[in-house]
Amino acid sequence: MRLHLVGVTALTVVAVLALVPQRLCAAPDIALQMTVDTAVPAAGQPVQFTITASNIGTDDASGVQVTDQLPAELRIPTGMAAFPSTGTYDAATGIWSIGALAAGANATLVIPAIVATTTQPPCSVNVAVSSLALDTQTANNRAVAAVKRSAADRCVDLGVSANGTFVLPCTETRHLDAYVYVSNRGPDVASNVFVDLTQAPAAIPGLRFDSAGCTTTRCTVPSIAAGTQVALHLISDDFRNTRQQTATSAFATSSSDTDYLTTNNEVTATSDIPAFTDCSDLVPDSGAKVSCFIATAAYGSPLEPHVRVLREFRDRYLQRTALGRAFIGFYYRHSPPLAAVIAEHEWLRTFVRLLLTPLVLAIAFPVRAFMLAALVATLLVAMNRRARIVARHATAGIQERRAHRR
Repeated sequence: MRLHLVGVTALTVVAVLALVPQRLCAAPDIALQMTVDTAVPAAGQPVQFTITASNIGTDDASGVQVTDQLPAELRIPTGMAAFPSTGTYDAATGIWSIGALAAGANATLVIPAIVATTTQPPCSVNVAVSSLALDTQTANNRAVAAVKRSAADRCVDLGVSANGTFVLPCTETRHLDAYVYVSNRGPDVASNVFVDLTQAPAAIPGLRFDSAGCTTTRCTVPSIAAGTQVALHLISDDFRNTRQQTATSAFATSSSDTDYLTTNNEVTATSDIPAFTDCSDLVPDSGAKVSCFIATAAYGSPLEPHVRVLREFRDRYLQRTALGRAFIGFYYRHSPPLAAVIAEHEWLRTFVRLLLTPLVLAIAFPVRAFMLAALVATLLVAMNRRARIVARHATAGIQERRAHRR
């Protein structure tokens, strides 16, 4: 009987351990999609935008809200109104209050629209964004669709990011090795994308692009599909820095297509470079915007939600302790070469993601992680106690049989 109980306990522990990843990542996940019935309408012809909000997560969601306010050149035709399948829509604020959305369920919002300007612009882009505090998968929280002046017009939203790319590797060389990421949030493919680099002042000698299609300070990317991004490599000459200084680099992106949102087309990256004669004591400080190289290589982007979780954990907790800063210094000295190898092999990227995902989920859901860890620990202690009891009884039985034989 006791052996049976031990076996049941062991199976329970195995079952709980198997459920740990599933329960840690259990959360609502609101995904948005949008379509327009007529992309190139005739003059005065109304169109219909259909926005679908789906809860593709494993938990029910409450308080779901989507913001979709038509651009200035579009309006809801007189005598018509938006129709939500669930909740209410306020045309003045653009807020669609869905409320509760069960796991696996979806809701739709249909918004009629007509061009309200005398001269129609090349692109009139409608953007919907969901907001839910518990939704950690933000990559699918935005949806767009465009009304175009002609079929030849293409509508794009280019963005450039240098966030988390500037750090001196400091292994055996003294040069900057970094990446700049250029994204296109669509809805169309962006063609002939340009990315330009400037330094003012030129604190990092020989800073230049080192990717295909790039000259010293300009890169030309033939195309970037909607919802994707490209990484552009940056490198500098070896150098020594004899005084504390600040390096400021600016990046700008443009395209031959219509970019309907240009506020994210430029970024300035600033890094504090301490004085050094070799790399033995150079450690990224809290002012340097650095990235999780290995996580970025594994997940493919510094903006990927898992990478953001790790970066926020570094900034909120590791940076605030001496031990944490020492770990960061060690990591940024030695991780870039390893990250470069990981990025080149898909099987390594998959393996590293498998290793990192439990850590990311534990950081993102600490309460669930603690409860599961406590449950597993309790079951392991119980199993250990039962095993000791069985062992003692087995030993006592053996001794009793030996005594009886005597």
